[in-house]
Amino acid sequence: MAAFFTDEQIQEAIAALEKYSPGIWETMKKMALVTDPSTDEHATEQAAIVRALTVVLPKVTFVVQAQNPFEAQNLLLIDVRKTIWAEVDAAKGSS
Repeated sequence: MAAFFTDEQIQEAIAALEKYSPGIWETMKKMALVTDPSTDEHATEQAAIVRALTVVLPKVTFVVQAQNPFEAQNLLLIDVRKTIWAEVDAAKGSS
């Protein structure tokens, strides 16, 4: 799977997300499987995810140091999403 950032950088971003909001990574993987996120619980979880991504990703070291931090943040978001789906797919395959 092609990525814009290295595995180490993606793991750094995930660690930063977890530091900001413990358990957010598992919540993100759980929400990836929700087909109709219309309940209040899902809305709350989605808001927490968006908040964490909005606060944390712009502050990750390699994003801050990038020539174009906004572009780097968006590319990192794509890589984080790919990582979520890779883990979800791996979990589906092992169950």
